[in-house]
Amino acid sequence: MSDTTPAPPGHLPASFFTRMRQATGTVYGDIGTSVLYTVVEIVRELQRHATPGSDLKRDLLGGLSLVFWALMFLTVKYDLLITRADSKGDGTGEGGTFALWTLLKGVPGKVVGLAVIGVLVVVATGMLAADGLITPVISMLGAFEPLGESWAVVATVGTLLLLFRFQSRGTARVGGFFGYFMVFLWFPWIALKGIPWAFAHPEVFLAVNPLYAADFLWHQGWLGSMVILGAVVLAITGGEAMYADMGHFGRAPIVWSWRTFVLPCLLLNYFGQVGYVLDRGVPPGGNTFYALTPAFGIAWLDGALKVFDIAVSTIAAIIASQALITGMFSVVKQAIALGFCPRFDVRYTSKEVEGQVYIPAVNWAMLVGCITLALTFQTASALASAYGIAVTATMAITTFCFGYVAVYVWKKPPVLVWVVCGLLISVDLLFFVANSLKFFQGGYVPVVVAAVVVTAMLTWQWGRARLAAAFGAYDSKPLRWLIDLREMLDEAKQAVAEELYMAARLVQGPRELVEINRAVVFLCSRPIRQPDDRVPVVLRVFLKKTGALPRHITLLHVNQIADPEVVGDRYEVVQISPGIVSVVVSYGYAERPDIRKALRELQQQGRIQIPSDRWIIEAGEEEVLVGEGIDPLDKARLYLFRTLLRLSTPAHRYFGLGSDAGVSKSVLPVVFDGHGASLRLPELEASVHTPGAG
Repeated sequence: MSDTTPAPPGHLPASFFTRMRQATGTVYGDIGTSVLYTVVEIVRELQRHATPGSDLKRDLLGGLSLVFWALMFLTVKYDLLITRADSKGDGTGEGGTFALWTLLKGVPGKVVGLAVIGVLVVVATGMLAADGLITPVISMLGAFEPLGESWAVVATVGTLLLLFRFQSRGTARVGGFFGYFMVFLWFPWIALKGIPWAFAHPEVFLAVNPLYAADFLWHQGWLGSMVILGAVVLAITGGEAMYADMGHFGRAPIVWSWRTFVLPCLLLNYFGQVGYVLDRGVPPGGNTFYALTPAFGIAWLDGALKVFDIAVSTIAAIIASQALITGMFSVVKQAIALGFCPRFDVRYTSKEVEGQVYIPAVNWAMLVGCITLALTFQTASALASAYGIAVTATMAITTFCFGYVAVYVWKKPPVLVWVVCGLLISVDLLFFVANSLKFFQGGYVPVVVAAVVVTAMLTWQWGRARLAAAFGAYDSKPLRWLIDLREMLDEAKQAVAEELYMAARLVQGPRELVEINRAVVFLCSRPIRQPDDRVPVVLRVFLKKTGALPRHITLLHVNQIADPEVVGDRYEVVQISPGIVSVVVSYGYAERPDIRKALRELQQQGRIQIPSDRWIIEAGEEEVLVGEGIDPLDKARLYLFRTLLRLSTPAHRYFGLGSDAGVSKSVLPVVFDGHGASLRLPELEASVHTPGAG
């Protein structure tokens, strides 16, 4: 619905083809290996539900027609529509449901139902996490199936360990190797395997006629149709990666590799598998994919081809996992920046493409989840029942959010938008209902995984909101109090010089206070722009702890905006008083915060006057305490929030100060009780002692 279309490859720079190759290896690894199990599951379902009046040829062509039109549906939805809604609007920004949500947040005025969109985005993230766990396991179990059940499980677990071990190398390196493999080996191989059988029975091409799909569904009845649709959806699993991985490669490489290469190769293999069954019948075990492997009647050659086929399929299955792993890294990175998720350590793996990241916590959590599924289900067929719910739910949510973007951001006619999106959602929900029938056969897995992720994300938002309220309600003194205190110290120093007094200090009592010739940067949770704003808690704790007032005070707030990157000046500098300056540094959710770099740039620009070799950065770290009178539900949420807070990367490390020797931390105790959350800090009372005053 956007007027932006990518230029054809002939008009794009050479780097485009590199990204196109990488995208083929990373984005289409999942959907590219659907040929391993889609037709296999359709044939097995047809065999399970066969009746005396069943016509195998009619049913196979009908099932193939459903696969063909499912892929056409995917093409129209993502290739032509959804991928146009990136965060920048030019095809180079971030994709995924978070991108849709941030586009809506940036709309001037009120967007009806924005809070609902926020919840749906969280649910979609949970479903994507479930999909990310199932995809590696089902792909590898399917590839290793000829080895036998036990050895397939062993091989799958070993391969998973290697795959997740190498994620830290970065998307570009991993995707680069995978891209060569997928472009020059996997997709040509599956196409070549399918071509002879497809053209041996050209009637398979009749499946492009949608009447074959309609006739098939009519003869299957409602229950039979739902069962088959639950298998057909396997052909489009991984399609969401076309949108989720846009931040890594951009829209143009993704859509052009799909149109010109990936889709044709997939269709040829699907046509070939059905052609084989029409020619030879259902192979032993029902595995139509491996049955396509050429046989020349020469024992050593046929054996070598089978080994080659398994090896190639195994590597492709590994690559299939990469699409979802990469997508999870992208989504979690956006969720952290937007406050939906705890701060995990985010490592940027490319200097050229900001969207390419590696998140260790997500990587190892996914590894544990994948191994658990492999040991539990043990076969691709058993796990297939768990596969579709997460995929179809995410697709439906994406369509719904996209409709809002088309109406509120692109200003398209609402009637047109909801007619188009209504048709798309109808198909999404049809697939979702079909897969929901498999809930007790394994469909509960993505629901449980999604429930855990959604609970964690909503609890994190709940806890952070209460922490913010506690800091906001803290009865702190205005910044003017600090300015007056500094002036009093300056007067004391003048008197010291006149009377040769040894030191300026506070009167004996709560704490002596002296001014030190140091520059201290205080990280603040909110921006400070005027003397009437309150003194940051971390600064008050510093005064209480050290009894020292720095000569140069910088109050620094990191503002993470809902756009992928900052356009224009990212710095806002306000001189509060001599010696006290406020700085607001803005970063987009696709950018990496770097406080030390920001301070150096401001100093080089002459916007802050601090000695760079002597500054200290002071950060606060919340400690959550459980008080009295809290109800059981909130107590359970609080314990979960406290666990998430401990797992979260501290602010100073997340903002690029992990190995900085000049960073000091102060603990800020926050008590949650029956009245809410409150900050418990002793008050600091100060007055300045001048010579002769006592």
